Amino acid sequence: MDRKGVIGIALAIIVLVAWEYQYAKTVRTAAANRAAAAPLPHLTGTAAASATPVLLPSKPALASAPEEKLAANGAAGVYTFTNLGGGIKQVTLNNYLAEQGKKVTVNALGAGPIGGLTERPGEDARAVYSVERKENQIVCSRTGEDQMEIVKRFTLPQANTGKDQYLVKLDVTYTNRGAQARQSDGYYIDIGSASPIHANDRSTYTGFDWYHGEKGKFVDVNWFSAKQIPLIGIQTSAPQTAYNDNADSVLWAGVTNQYFSTILSAAANPGKRVWAARISEAPPYGIEGAFGAAGFKLEPGQSREEHYELYCGPKAYPLLRKLGNSEDEIINFGWTKWISIFLLNLMNWLKGLFGNYVAAIIVMTICIKSALWIPQNAATKSMKRMQALQPKMTELREKYADDPSRMNQELMKLYKDYGVNPFAGCLPMFIQIPIFFGFFNMLGGAVELRGSGFLWVKDLSQPDTIAMLAGYHINLLPLIMAMTMLWQMSITPKSGDPAQQKMFMFMPLIFVFFCYNFASALSLYYTVQNLFSIAQLYATRNQRVPALQKAAAPKKRRSP
Repeated sequence: MDRKGVIGIALAIIVLVAWEYQYAKTVRTAAANRAAAAPLPHLTGTAAASATPVLLPSKPALASAPEEKLAANGAAGVYTFTNLGGGIKQVTLNNYLAEQGKKVTVNALGAGPIGGLTERPGEDARAVYSVERKENQIVCSRTGEDQMEIVKRFTLPQANTGKDQYLVKLDVTYTNRGAQARQSDGYYIDIGSASPIHANDRSTYTGFDWYHGEKGKFVDVNWFSAKQIPLIGIQTSAPQTAYNDNADSVLWAGVTNQYFSTILSAAANPGKRVWAARISEAPPYGIEGAFGAAGFKLEPGQSREEHYELYCGPKAYPLLRKLGNSEDEIINFGWTKWISIFLLNLMNWLKGLFGNYVAAIIVMTICIKSALWIPQNAATKSMKRMQALQPKMTELREKYADDPSRMNQELMKLYKDYGVNPFAGCLPMFIQIPIFFGFFNMLGGAVELRGSGFLWVKDLSQPDTIAMLAGYHINLLPLIMAMTMLWQMSITPKSGDPAQQKMFMFMPLIFVFFCYNFASALSLYYTVQNLFSIAQLYATRNQRVPALQKAAAPKKRRSP
């Protein structure tokens, strides 16, 4: 290996160690105390002359009763209800494991019961409800001092397959039992909280997502932090205590971590505003959110029903897209959305064919590389032609060493004379970059991979840590991937273009940076791709270097 290669590897190791140190420091170090999430004043309007302005529900005092819980089995989990707030305190998913073999818990931080009603966002929904079970329904009810009766019916999922196994129907009935009309200008429904499940889960996936019309918005937990100029550390904006936004028609809102979400959908009763705040005193942070429902007026004896759906489950694209209101946008595939969706569907189809995700990823990689065989061969031939042109290029560089502008002109002329494209060797890489990021974005939320493993890899959705060394994670697959990249570079025909060679030299560093603390499935994909490329290069390496031959001059058109 030449001197530049050694320097490149040394730089890669230095940056990798620095990155891992910072990552470990972020996970271990306690952050500043949580900023108080001061809620915005409740939005009130002018009530009719015959109506008494009352916020729905009545503002509750601190709970005057001890907490009582009721656990009920659904199709795919256990739902624990609380009388304080009359909602879902937690959901334990039967088919997914978290750390130390424990089952995944939705709303683990318990910021507020899912389905709790509050006057202002961020308030604890502590009003005392009666909670009883009626067949597959849990009914939470209370009547306030203002004689406003609220009945919430949670219909638990009974289906064992598809989206319906995670879908809870929430029907809320308001009845004015008093003698005066009651007016509400709006209130909030708690969506609960989300937080990372594993220490390796990336914080940028934890956030609050909401959707109106054809547009969604995502706010991750880092949005609340003070903004600083990178490296310098000068603060440019203060930390945010809460996120507030509004729209004419909020169809759904949800809290999410990397692999699981709680989504409140309200297609029949669109909301008007949303709210979210960061919780936890130290990283990894969590987030809580609320859906701002529209207000209404009730005359004495009148009732009003509102219908919602609560999805508490995995961020599985095939399930979310069937919910009907673009809830799959909560996965946030980014700019490679359609590539990511194609790759996810292909991976799931191949898994059904071969029985496991390791085989699916390997076969999918081979299929993609086979499709790129023709441009890869064309790139190899182009690099061999560049090799043949190397002596003449060296002469030009020596001749015009003191005149870079003239040297570049002569090089361009040389490429043109011999019909060589100096960038043709980069074409396969440019094609693979959107595919790589498509995999990156897809695997960032591919809950399907959880628990799938092979050899030493216990979980394809997590880094394949095999040991800890002085507090650093030793992840083997990204290192193997980097070695296969170096192997591939060592047998790839040198193009003779120094800029292109330097770019290739830093590729292992860049890819290790992206893959080291990411799902090991990404490193598996790229390792298999590199091995396939190496086999392809060995198959074509004995092709003769083409003889130099000037390109034919274009024929001049005859004048009419």
